[in-house]
Amino acid sequence: MIGYMCKYAPIELMAGFGIDTELMVPNEESLDVADSNIYPSMCTYAKATMQHAFKTSYEAILFTDCCDAMKRVSDVLARQPHQSVHSISLPRLADHQGIAMYARILERFVNQLEGALGKTFDVDEFLNACLSPPIEESNEDYVAILGARVPPSLLLECKRLSRLPIRDLTCASQKRCFGNPPVERDRPTLMTWYASNLLQQTPCLRMANTAARDMLLADSAIKGVIYHTIKFCDFYSFEYAAIKRTVPMLKLETDFTPASAGQLKTRLEAFFETLGLQEPMPKQQSNKGATGKHYIGIDIGSTSTDAVVLDREGQLVAKAVVPTGAKSVDAANSALEQVLAQAGLRRSDIENMITTGYGRKAVDFRSNDITEISCHAKGVNHLFPQARGIIDIGGQDSKVIRLNEDGAVADFAMNDKCAAGTGRFLELIASTLSLSLEQMSAYGLRWHEEVTISSMCAVFAESEVISLIAQNKETCDIVHGINVSIAGRIAGLVARVHATGPFVMSGGVAENRGMLLALEQKLCQPILVPEYPQLCGALGAALFAMD
Repeated sequence: MIGYMCKYAPIELMAGFGIDTELMVPNEESLDVADSNIYPSMCTYAKATMQHAFKTSYEAILFTDCCDAMKRVSDVLARQPHQSVHSISLPRLADHQGIAMYARILERFVNQLEGALGKTFDVDEFLNACLSPPIEESNEDYVAILGARVPPSLLLECKRLSRLPIRDLTCASQKRCFGNPPVERDRPTLMTWYASNLLQQTPCLRMANTAARDMLLADSAIKGVIYHTIKFCDFYSFEYAAIKRTVPMLKLETDFTPASAGQLKTRLEAFFETLGLQEPMPKQQSNKGATGKHYIGIDIGSTSTDAVVLDREGQLVAKAVVPTGAKSVDAANSALEQVLAQAGLRRSDIENMITTGYGRKAVDFRSNDITEISCHAKGVNHLFPQARGIIDIGGQDSKVIRLNEDGAVADFAMNDKCAAGTGRFLELIASTLSLSLEQMSAYGLRWHEEVTISSMCAVFAESEVISLIAQNKETCDIVHGINVSIAGRIAGLVARVHATGPFVMSGGVAENRGMLLALEQKLCQPILVPEYPQLCGALGAALFAMD
C-alpha cells in the first residue's frame, strides 16, 4: 500500500503496476513526534501528515512538491530508515508548457518504477483506473465545505449537526474526472493526456492560476459554506477574505488535533442556528407534568454560571450568578436552586428550561440547549432592539456578533486561538498586579502614559507586564495598556464581521469601565451596557424557552 495526500498525485499510474494506493487522512491526538523532527511554525497539516506517516506502515509514500512545507516533510521522511519516499515535481501552470513538463516527469517516473520493480507498466490497468463513474447530479440544497483539507472528525461533526447534506469540496476530496483517452497508446501520448487531466482539475491555491475555483461557489443549491483553513498556512485565508461576502460563511481553523473541539462545535452549532439548519433536539422529559408558566435560562460559562427566571409576560422574576468551578453540572444546579428559591417556585412551576454556554449539554434536566451566540443575540435584541453589534468578552473567548434588522444573527467572529483578550486573561493580569477586578476597572480610568502591550499571546503578554513593572511603570498605565491591547483585538473582530453599531457590550467584563472606555475610543462611538450585562446569555436562553 502506498500513501498519498495530493490531488495531483499520479495514483492511477500505480494501478498500472498493480499497486494499491490510499489517501492519507491525518487526524492526530498530538503532533509530538512531528514537533521533534521539524520546526515549530510549520503548517500543521504538514506536521499531521508527518505524524501519520511515522505511525503507519505504508510500503512507500508518494509526495508532490505542492508547497515548501510538504517538501520539508518529504525530506525528513526520506531520511528515516524504515520509510520509502517518492517525490514528484509539480508544475504550477496548467498551460501547454506546464502539461508538457508534467508529462515528461510522469513518463520518467514510470520508467523509474519499471526499473525498481522489475515489472512492465500495464497500460490497460492504468486506463481502467482512470475510468471515472458518472457524477450524480442533484438539485438538493446543501452546505459546502471549502478551503483546505478538512479533518475527518470535523467533517463528521458537520454532518451530525446539519439538517442539510454536507459536501466536502476541499482539495483531495473532489472527484477525479478524466476525458476519453487517446487512440494512440504510445507512452508520451498517454502521459500528455494524463498530465493534462491532472493539471486541469479544480486548482488548489498553490497553483498559479486559480480562477477556475470560482465555479465551486456557482451552484445555487449552496445554502452556506464552512470555510476551513489550517494553522500556519495562509493560502486559503486569502481566498476566504475574497469570497466571504458572497454567501453565508463560517471560517474554521484547525491544527488536525482535537484540542479545539469544543470551540469548533460551538461555532458550527451557532452557524447552523443562524441558517436555521440545526438538527432539532428532542425535548427532555424532566419537566413532564409541569403546570407553571415560568421560563428559565441558564448560561454555563467557563468562569460563571448565570440563571434567570421569566414569568409569562417576559418579566424578570429572579436572577443568580455563581462560580462555575470544576463541575458545570453542580454550578447549574446551584444557580437553578438559587433562582427557584428567590422566586418562590418549584421545578414543576417551570414550563421550559434552556441552557447555553460551553457547559450547556452537560445538564440533563434542560428542555433544550442553544449556543451562546444565538442567546446573546436574543437577550441583547430584547433589551436594545436598535443594536446591530454585540461585544462579549467571555472567560474563555471573545466574540463579536453582527445583528440584522430583525435582531437575528447575521454574522459572528470569535477569538479562541489564545487566552489573551479574554476574561481569564484579565484575571491573570489583575493577579500579577495584585489588584482585584474592581480595582483594575478603576485603574484603567486613571492612566497618564501610553504603555504598549504588543504580544498576541497571554503568556508573553504577562511577561511584558512583568517587564513593565520592573521598569517602574505606573500600575494604572499598565492596566490602560492591557485595555487598549484587548480593544484592538476586539476592533479586528468587529471589522471581520462588518459590524457598524449601535454596539452593546454583554458579559461581566462590560462592568470594567476602563475596558469599556478603551473600546469606545477604538470604535469611535459609544457602547450601550445593559443593567445586568452578565445575564444577557441567560436572558436570551429564557426568551428562547418562552418561544
